[in-house]
Amino acid sequence: MEGDAGASQLNPTDADSPSDEIVTEAPDAQASHPAVAPARPSRLDRGWVIGICALLLVLTAGVATGGYFALRAHDDSATIARDDAAALQAAKDCVAATHAPDTAAMAVAQRKIVDCSTGDFGAQATLYSGVLVDAYQAAKVQVKVSNLRAAVERHNDDGSVQVLVALRVKVSNSSSQEEEMGYRLRLLMQPVDGVYKIAKLDQVST
Repeated sequence: MEGDAGASQLNPTDADSPSDEIVTEAPDAQASHPAVAPARPSRLDRGWVIGICALLLVLTAGVATGGYFALRAHDDSATIARDDAAALQAAKDCVAATHAPDTAAMAVAQRKIVDCSTGDFGAQATLYSGVLVDAYQAAKVQVKVSNLRAAVERHNDDGSVQVLVALRVKVSNSSSQEEEMGYRLRLLMQPVDGVYKIAKLDQVST
């Protein structure tokens, strides 16, 4: 009996024998879950990127253009300011020359009047200065300029500048002493070789 028992334990029973069923192995996890292809950017996303790039280009161009015109405007303003200052100073110097303090100063003033004249006024300058010399000598004229101001009235397309000069003077001569008078002159200042000269001179009012 014991021998039978031992044999029976050594010999596997039908229950212990391998099953005739074919065990199907579980498919690989990768096979059961196919690989997901990487998402491709949508056309909408690409459109946004292109649109933003285009907007940035437009903005950059706008800033550059605006900067260019701002720089040009600044340069133009600076040029006009320099031209105004030069025209005003030349106008005051030339008008002062026509009001020399006495006969002794008229020789220098006469050359100044001729040098700072051009155009229509230039043709009259020599005669005008000669008349002044004669008048000073004949009446023993003495002149004191008490006030002289100038302002730009208009810029012209040809580069000339119209200047209004207001002045007050005290005139003494053989018949009166320090008679004060005031009047205004309108001068057309024309650039000649980088220097402003009087091209036309008109008396506006007394």
